[in-house]
Amino acid sequence: MIDNVGFQDMRNYVKRRISYGRYRVGSTFYDVPLSKIELLPSGVVRAQLSIPASGNVVVNRVELLNGDRQLWAHQDCNIALQTGQTGILYWFDFNIHECECEED
Repeated sequence: MIDNVGFQDMRNYVKRRISYGRYRVGSTFYDVPLSKIELLPSGVVRAQLSIPASGNVVVNRVELLNGDRQLWAHQDCNIALQTGQTGILYWFDFNIHECECEED
């Protein structure tokens, strides 16, 4: 069983390791800094990034990367941005929990 300190250490590791985000329009990726990474009262680690508006475009993928430029998480999407919008606030939630699993 994982104890409270173990869970806290894992959450802190996730917070430290995720370095930035990026998003894709068409086949081109754009790097963006994380706007916030925090531990919510529920124990969830939330990593937020802001995708700026850049005219009429469709964001088709959002990713989180670590400091070594390795992919940590991704989500394929279909989010349309139009001229006049301020941008997109996008986030990933990491919920670290333990469960008993049956072995194969």
